[in-house]
Amino acid sequence: MKKAILYSSRDIRVVEAPEPSIGPEDMLVKVKVCGICTGELMDWYVNKKAPYTPGHEFVGTVAKVGERVKGFEVGDRVFVHHHAPCMECEYCRFGDYVHCPVWRKGGLEPGGFSEYVKVPPHIWRVDVLKVPRDVGDEDAALVEPLATSVKAVRRAGIVKGEPVLMVGLGFMGILNYEVARVFGGEVWGVDINPDRVRTLRERWGMRAYLPEELEGRKFRKVFVNPGTASAVLSGLKFVRRGGSLILFAPLPPGENVPLDLNRLYFDEVSLIPSYSAGPDDTRIALSLISGGAIKPSRYVSLRVPLSRVAEGFEMARRPDVIKVMVYIEGEPPEG
Repeated sequence: MKKAILYSSRDIRVVEAPEPSIGPEDMLVKVKVCGICTGELMDWYVNKKAPYTPGHEFVGTVAKVGERVKGFEVGDRVFVHHHAPCMECEYCRFGDYVHCPVWRKGGLEPGGFSEYVKVPPHIWRVDVLKVPRDVGDEDAALVEPLATSVKAVRRAGIVKGEPVLMVGLGFMGILNYEVARVFGGEVWGVDINPDRVRTLRERWGMRAYLPEELEGRKFRKVFVNPGTASAVLSGLKFVRRGGSLILFAPLPPGENVPLDLNRLYFDEVSLIPSYSAGPDDTRIALSLISGGAIKPSRYVSLRVPLSRVAEGFEMARRPDVIKVMVYIEGEPPEG
């Protein structure tokens, strides 16, 4: 089979590799489409894992099942989460799935930018979902990023009608905007890219603004979507007394943000981190897509075949590109 290997953040190659062999409790999935995740564009994050095959926003069809696999058959179209918890430990008991030791070890072989992926039992038993017929491949592939938005909004505890601000309107900022809106928030967005702001306003009717256009406004819930110190400081400027700052992305190790703890204390501003998603979030995300509440694929800017995955990664860094999808099976549609 063919798969991509990331040797460094700027060196991604497609190579020939053996198809993963499966045991009696494993499942083999033939990948159809895989999205390029925002996290896979963070140089510091991917370089420490290299070399490896990236890709975790994908949908595929079941190609093989071991004799002990239950509930799935060859030909099933499935969303596959790249992490799944044990559902038995102390972390899982309280819903802190991302801290479960089993969740942390991952387990897919190799990754979504490959023609086939081996799915071990601890993942397919907990967080592989059959995709309804009314959900297209790209939307199914984007269940995972949408699930991270679901988790963040749930952790924020948004109540109907409360003012919410999204700082940074990249793909994940847009999904957070969409989910917060569905959960009842009165949502606004801010971004430093004037072209992005104009596109979101004119094409999708979003309340998107440049920072200077929201000068003086305060919000009860402020989501900081980019993993930069400047975005965190911007978010703190916009959060009102009694509000919360939701940290959606990590900063590079060692990069610190000066916090006025006196202000945070007396203004009772909460800091809420939100990392990845669990099996409850993926199910909510799939239901939002299937029910028509959110269609993540409408924000896709570019589609490339696996042979051009390196080009896709470079294009994904451009400010005028929101989301790139890589077609592993066949050629991408035109347009």
